[in-house]
Amino acid sequence: MFRHHHKAMDTEFAVVVNAADESIAASAAQACFDRIDALELTLSKFNDTSDVAVIKGLSPGEIAVVSRETVDILIVCAQVCAATAGAFDPTTDRRNFADLVIDTEHCRVSVKGEVSLDFGGIGKGFALDECRKILEGEQFDLHDWLLDAGTSTVLVSGGPWPLGVGGPFKDRTRIPVVEKLTKGALSGSGTEIQGEHIWDVRRGVKNTRWEQSWAIAPNGAIADALTTAALSLSPSELHSAADALNARILVARRQSKWMDRFRDPLVWFA
Repeated sequence: MFRHHHKAMDTEFAVVVNAADESIAASAAQACFDRIDALELTLSKFNDTSDVAVIKGLSPGEIAVVSRETVDILIVCAQVCAATAGAFDPTTDRRNFADLVIDTEHCRVSVKGEVSLDFGGIGKGFALDECRKILEGEQFDLHDWLLDAGTSTVLVSGGPWPLGVGGPFKDRTRIPVVEKLTKGALSGSGTEIQGEHIWDVRRGVKNTRWEQSWAIAPNGAIADALTTAALSLSPSELHSAADALNARILVARRQSKWMDRFRDPLVWFA
């Protein structure tokens, strides 16, 4: 196994590859890192020339040609937004994702009103999916690897890779929290490290129903976005979202440790 690291998107990415030799692994990792850097330029709201900036500058009726990557990430955003009843929304301020009109065939975007996008809740997972295309493509043809976006989202192939819940909940729960994944993504989100930093976009407050959430999904983008949305979903909505996105969702109840004797703090939805 060969491991390489790279800082981008305000985190540290890791590429772990089971390859024939170091040179192949290094070349594959560098190709992934180059792709991540290019995506950051295209999708970052902090880059004045990014597609996000272009879309923000549109007036109603104006049309902009954007990259294929921007269209692809918007398609996943729409998918997760629909599956979570609007709990995931990549727009900021007005929360008006429906005002964005996407021409997927010609990579064109128009707006019905001013739209500000922030891919912070999905971008890292999407970047991992793009790296998967590189690793499994004709040039490298690698199928035993792990991609890590700062430990919050992990995408794997081969293995099996033992992945699971970390932090205090690992010791508090009595249910199985370690999955041996051979393909797919695991993502986690919550209040443990950054406090109440995640918005419940439907209520407009920095306060969520659950303390932590984790999602296992077929790809990184869905896992990344879903784990953010899951924090504010009701139990019935969690079941519906998991079913719609072919995912499994684990959430941590907001309860004191003494309550753990009476009910497990973690609950699976699938």
